[in-house]
Amino acid sequence: MGNNRDAQRQRAKRRKAKLARLRTGGTIRVLDLFAGCGGMSLGFAREGFQIVGSVEHDDLAALSHAINFHRNDEPKKRERHRKARDITATTPAELAAELQLGDTAGCVDVIVGGPPCQSYARVGRAKLREVNDHPTAFKIDPRGNLYLRYLEYVRAFVTCPHMIRCGK
Repeated sequence: MGNNRDAQRQRAKRRKAKLARLRTGGTIRVLDLFAGCGGMSLGFAREGFQIVGSVEHDDLAALSHAINFHRNDEPKKRERHRKARDITATTPAELAAELQLGDTAGCVDVIVGGPPCQSYARVGRAKLREVNDHPTAFKIDPRGNLYLRYLEYVRAFVTCPHMIRCGK
């Protein structure tokens, strides 16, 4: 019971620190999952948010994202950001360590991302049937549960799911 109470205190402490940082003009930090070359990141960056990291499994898309959002970083930091990562093989803690973001519970304010939808979209289903010659191929498509990994990252990085309401 004491460990749970200590964990709650730690979360509350991190939440207060995060809110204090934001209230004093700190930049809102964004993590982009299933980032591609950074379409969602671009919208957030244009509004003044800081893109602190991304997860993208495609080598060229990850490189493009790094060029788009970390080109002015020091070379070693830029190299860390250009690495393609498989969200099913990279834990939130590993990502935070690789990108030198700090503690997962305090280093990100917003998580964005677009998990693959081919398993759910009609167009995707039709293509899967054609490729696999199987009418229910979408049910066994491994991309169909990637949203669960997204949720794992949210649980690890977000200290207050309703950040705006928490500060009031």
